[in-house]
Amino acid sequence: MSSSAPGPGAALAAATRFPPVLRAACSDGLLLGLSWCAVYGWQFGAWPQLSRGPLGLILAWLLIHYLLGTYTALARHQLDLARQLRNCLAAAALVFALAAASTLLRGQQLEATMSRSFLLPGLALGLGTNLLLGLGQSTAHLWRPQQQWLLIAAPEERAALSQAIDVGACAIPCGIEWRASQAMPPLPEALPAWLALDGVALGLQHQPSAADRATLLAWQQQGLRLLSLAGWAETFLQRLPPELLATAWAERVEAFSHARSGPAARLKRLGDLFGSGLLLALLAPLAFALRPRLHRDACGGRDGRPFSRIRLAGSGRFSALPQLLNVWRGEMSLVGPRPLSLEALARLEARFPGAELRQWMRPGMTGWGRIIGPPPEEPDTLAWELARDLYYLRNHSLLLDLRLLATSLLLLCVPAAWRP
Repeated sequence: MSSSAPGPGAALAAATRFPPVLRAACSDGLLLGLSWCAVYGWQFGAWPQLSRGPLGLILAWLLIHYLLGTYTALARHQLDLARQLRNCLAAAALVFALAAASTLLRGQQLEATMSRSFLLPGLALGLGTNLLLGLGQSTAHLWRPQQQWLLIAAPEERAALSQAIDVGACAIPCGIEWRASQAMPPLPEALPAWLALDGVALGLQHQPSAADRATLLAWQQQGLRLLSLAGWAETFLQRLPPELLATAWAERVEAFSHARSGPAARLKRLGDLFGSGLLLALLAPLAFALRPRLHRDACGGRDGRPFSRIRLAGSGRFSALPQLLNVWRGEMSLVGPRPLSLEALARLEARFPGAELRQWMRPGMTGWGRIIGPPPEEPDTLAWELARDLYYLRNHSLLLDLRLLATSLLLLCVPAAWRP
């Protein structure tokens, strides 16, 4: 691997000359400029002349996004869609305010800013190009060469992560270099160039020395990603092995608070009410015919509160439809961890202390842990689902829920023989 890597001096010099943050900003400016020229040419049949209006719009857009940290997060592969949309809305509002202030200072009417043909289309193009950059970040593994990562882990962390990789493979292929966290020698400054690294993931038990911390931060400034092992597993495995969870309960509360509160949790409940109410109204004519075939069993709900899950007697693809009533009543969600009996929950928590986190969210009719399912060679399906559920608890969003619901509907309606 090291024989094909560029020399350390050349690689580090190149990173210093053109930092990743600057590359992201220049890419956004170039895309915005080209798209503006294309739209102008399509509308007026000619290339636009270089003028203060479009140039000022592009420069203001880039400067505000730089100050908001959009390009820094983009360069470090840490820009999620929610933050990107917030930053774009803030940038659009500030650019519009600057344009209005400039108009007033020149003694013109404010309506001149409101009616300019370039301002609103330019802001819309800025939103589009910025989202395109974010899409390129999230799909980079489809067109970029395989990434190389250095994983610094304790023996038990390496064993847990190796098993997860061996059984379920990586959702995003990458090459891995392992280093033991115990008695590790100082990190050479040129190591990223020697190994052609894209990032470094650190285990919970690893406490870098002061020199290593400075080296790691210098690497981050040069564009390398720094993640925890749990963060690496979320990104590359799309699972979170419970052995990689923080041992302190307070740290888990902070890391998984997204599952219990905030706008995403409220939107999730609103979507559950709307979706289950609509489907229950459509299925109402079948209610009396199916009532004699209903079966109830006790399951653990949110915060461990038991509830009576409703199912059709017998197994089948449509046996879970009566659970829509559980969703409407707030006992379940359309998407979430699998409902388990109180006894099964107790056994799972005895094996994995982090399993209690499943109860921070309502159990679901479908979920990330059940889509596609574990590999055939995986003997412990509950442990597999737990790792997937922990990923979902950390990353659930409206878009992910819609994706899982669409996939579940496809699996429900399309016979197994017709699936690829």
